[in-house]
Amino acid sequence: MIDTVVVMGLGVGFGLAAVAGARTLAFRVGFVDRPDGRRKLQTRPVAVAGGVGVLIAAVAALTVGAVVVPDVSRALMDNPARTFSLLAAALVVAGVGLLDDLTDLRARYKLAGQLAAILPLVLVGGFRIEFISVLGTSVQLGYLATPVTIFWFLAAINALNLLDGMDGLLGTVGLIILGALAWMAFAAAHPFAGWVAVALVGSLLGFLRYNLPPASVYLGDCGSMLIGLAVGALALEACLKGPAVAIVTPAALLVLPILDTTAAIVRRKLTGRGLAVSDRGHMHHMMLRRGLTRGRVLAVVAVLGVVAAGGALTGTFLQNDLFAVLSTVVVVLILLVSGLFGTAEVRLIKERAVAAYRATVRGGRHIELSVRLQGTGNWAEVWQRLVAQADELGLRSVRLDVNAPAWHEGFHGRWDRKFQAADPLGTWRLELPVFGHGQLIGRLSVSGERADDAPVADQFARLARTVAAVELAAGLTLSPPPVPVPTRPAVDDSTRTIRALETKTHTLTASS
Repeated sequence: MIDTVVVMGLGVGFGLAAVAGARTLAFRVGFVDRPDGRRKLQTRPVAVAGGVGVLIAAVAALTVGAVVVPDVSRALMDNPARTFSLLAAALVVAGVGLLDDLTDLRARYKLAGQLAAILPLVLVGGFRIEFISVLGTSVQLGYLATPVTIFWFLAAINALNLLDGMDGLLGTVGLIILGALAWMAFAAAHPFAGWVAVALVGSLLGFLRYNLPPASVYLGDCGSMLIGLAVGALALEACLKGPAVAIVTPAALLVLPILDTTAAIVRRKLTGRGLAVSDRGHMHHMMLRRGLTRGRVLAVVAVLGVVAAGGALTGTFLQNDLFAVLSTVVVVLILLVSGLFGTAEVRLIKERAVAAYRATVRGGRHIELSVRLQGTGNWAEVWQRLVAQADELGLRSVRLDVNAPAWHEGFHGRWDRKFQAADPLGTWRLELPVFGHGQLIGRLSVSGERADDAPVADQFARLARTVAAVELAAGLTLSPPPVPVPTRPAVDDSTRTIRALETKTHTLTASS
């Protein structure tokens, strides 16, 4: 216990120092996240260097810990390939994340960088899922071991990366997950995973000193992907039962990021958006929309994380995965029943199923669905204006997708006419941007056929008038966009003293 406190204390100390230093350097070189009035609604620039500080702090804590605590040294050097492959992977994924923070990498390059970080762990470090244990049944993966392990790492990295959207959120969730993993690792006699988790817990505690609302530094993709990689790797060792990984336990620990990621995939795929398109439908966004303050959102997420971790730990100590499953179900039900998260995605799935049923069983001339994803805007009226003119314009399909993060508004509508096979040469398609208050708030996609008695240009002209009407209605639906109010950066006492002296000097010079 004393050794654990020492290593955690080293992590906290190095975390406070490293994150503060990284923040100062980030402000000097301009490596900051600036408010833009659309997605980034904070009131001032925030340094994006927390991930660098957390990495430096964790490595420093383990290095010094290995000197002062013999158990740490033995755990790290017991399998050098495992230790150095994890370090190499952490450096690679942090570098990819840092590059993404600087240049906004395309998804394919980001994925390639993640794979480059994962492969040393799988091929050299021995982090592989050869067997999985589900509810007491062990299954050998065989040839699927490598792809399943890679998928696990990618899922962990990107799930935690997507969750990082509010001050203190990922730091809090990561703290709970890593704390539970440390406990399980020591209990199962896996000291390597235990000591690495403890060092990361301390580093995150130091980081949260600067990241709790209002944050002065963010983790960035560098930090969020680093934490995801660490959680993915440590979970494989901490949750080992003999040769098998008790896969239910890490899934329970990661229930919040997994649920948030799954909901994002469902929401974006069913609305036709790209998976990389951001929106305001994440867990913390919906809780904020329900009227919770940021502090209360963190409290709710922390309680749910502790419930999930408690079930995972109980299941581990009692050798019964049902406790982990039960805690996962409880967390999901709390979010759904309370309406805090997931209701929009459930409604979207339901509407798609109802539309498919009506089309295949009940017949009809067209298929239609419309779902409010977020917000209170009167998008149903805007949508009905479009649908009312679909027949008149001779349209085959209509899609209206509203994604207005600055207003926390989201809406999806789709309308399809039941046609016989059409001549592809006579079919046209258009995708038009929709603006409100000068900002892009969505897209309207339509397709139709050339009428025999009217040129296509006339259809386009009438469609343009319809789009203008939609934008006018959208402008009336939305209030003016919130404008971030810049605040002056905090200054220390020495800076205030220098400014006061400069003012006095200027006054004396002017007087003389």
